[in-house]
Amino acid sequence: MAKIETRADYSFDEFNAVLAGRFDGLSKQLKKIARFILDNPVDTALDTAAEIASRLEVQPSSLIRFAQALDFEGFSEIQRIFRSNLVQQLPGYSANYSDRIEKLKEGTSENAGGAHPILNVFLEANRDALTSLQSEVSAPRLDEAIATIRAANNIYILGQRRSYPVASYLYYMMRNLDMRAFLLDGVGGNLIEQARLIGEGDVLVVATFPNYADEVISVAQQARESGAKVIAMTDKLVSPIVKISDSYFLTDKVTVSGFRTITGTMCLAQALAIGLGLDSEQIARG
Repeated sequence: MAKIETRADYSFDEFNAVLAGRFDGLSKQLKKIARFILDNPVDTALDTAAEIASRLEVQPSSLIRFAQALDFEGFSEIQRIFRSNLVQQLPGYSANYSDRIEKLKEGTSENAGGAHPILNVFLEANRDALTSLQSEVSAPRLDEAIATIRAANNIYILGQRRSYPVASYLYYMMRNLDMRAFLLDGVGGNLIEQARLIGEGDVLVVATFPNYADEVISVAQQARESGAKVIAMTDKLVSPIVKISDSYFLTDKVTVSGFRTITGTMCLAQALAIGLGLDSEQIARG
């Protein structure tokens, strides 16, 4: 007799898909829990439910309600999925990955090498971000994004706050490729006014991470309504930018004490820019 699959048997990606499908129907408190566990996958895997509830300032029973809202029997089943994901993320590492992460949480690393503990923590987090990017971004999806950008009349690039370096780099690279690229920097509080230039046949490349800037989401929505394509770089399926994008990439899911890495997103931005350059040379050669 075939085994009947339960929610507890789900992979991390399947869990994310379930959560994304149910997210809008969750209460405000359950959405708060959802955002926390996705922003803090290490803590979700390793901390007790009581510790997580204390950090969220909710009752432990709220975690149970959250799990049941996703058709799990309890929060421990969700934690099991997160633990399994940590072990599988880096197959070349020891299976006892949780011990390594515990050391990171204490500000140390197995391979200190005399470097500062804080540096080791962020080196490890950024390595994890790049490894995750490698498994998340498929060649066909990247090629599709490059083709969409190449075909656009105008390319608008947007990233605020911590995402601004990514947007600035993309703009710099595309301008050097003699592309019709425009950085929506919002100088003088004119972001919405700048975005009014976006129209049909254009593309908006946008990077946004928690806490997702309302003005960035508004610009993306406005661009979509104007007939432009939207390519997004964000962290998870429940990001508000996902629903209004034509294609998206999930990058830099890793945080260290609330500080998010941007290494994966910068690497993706480099791949997009260099991919456009290579595409341009191939077109020129006919």
